[in-house]
Amino acid sequence: MAGGRIKLEQLVKVPIDEVAVIDVEAPVLGAYEAKYRGVVRWFVWCKHCQIWHDHGPAEGHREAHCQDWTSPYWKNGYNLAFAGKWRDRPWMNQ
Repeated sequence: MAGGRIKLEQLVKVPIDEVAVIDVEAPVLGAYEAKYRGVVRWFVWCKHCQIWHDHGPAEGHREAHCQDWTSPYWKNGYNLAFAGKWRDRPWMNQ
């Protein structure tokens, strides 16, 4: 930023393409791809509220979808990393 200050939160977000970032302070969750109501979605298991959360299909940082308001995900969200197709997910909850 020419002549301006860089905010601290800009220092911990690493660009991975022209629109997505990784937040280095947020955990990484494995995401499983599935078609839901005709739309491709990525699903991550939330160990805090014990349900699958769905997001758009791309790696990078996401805001928390937790239903547990005490979840640490509310502070920094989480990063998604492609882990495979829905049929390949572990049968046991993570």
